Amino acid sequence: MSDKGNAIWTPDGLVDLDVPAARERIELRPRLLEWFVQFNDFAAHFKVGLHCALCKKDLVAKNGPSDRVFVAACDCREFIGGNRDHQPEKVN
Repeated sequence: MSDKGNAIWTPDGLVDLDVPAARERIELRPRLLEWFVQFNDFAAHFKVGLHCALCKKDLVAKNGPSDRVFVAACDCREFIGGNRDHQPEKVN
């Protein structure tokens, strides 16, 4: 627990507010992940985004087109899936 005593009693016990909670990891099927990829282009063009109804934070993704895995996350969840267009680097 933190030195500052920054904690709260909950029905599940004492929760230290200085320790970030672990994100729930949600693995997406390829077609659902493809929707996220297409929405990213739409969202960038029209300057809109996705907002989590649970933690009240925006979903943020920092992926590149050549990444093997795509991830989008808010404060409470992490949505993850394989990039179907990923090409492994060729070794000479």
